[in-house]
Amino acid sequence: MQRGVPHVLRVEFAGDRIGVILDGKRYIDTRDTHFREPGGVGVWTKADSVTAFREFSYGSAAR
Repeated sequence: MQRGVPHVLRVEFAGDRIGVILDGKRYIDTRDTHFREPGGVGVWTKADSVTAFREFSYGSAAR
């Protein structure tokens, strides 16, 4: 990825399904039963990377 260029990261949860979309392209579509209840949200980056979040929001998707 090009440094200094903003990107849009979206993570979707529906039951045990998890989808990860970066700049409109789906990269991950999987199932995970570890997190069964709604709850907290967090972000993580590698220790040797520099990552800035200009906007961060979470909530229910519009249906």
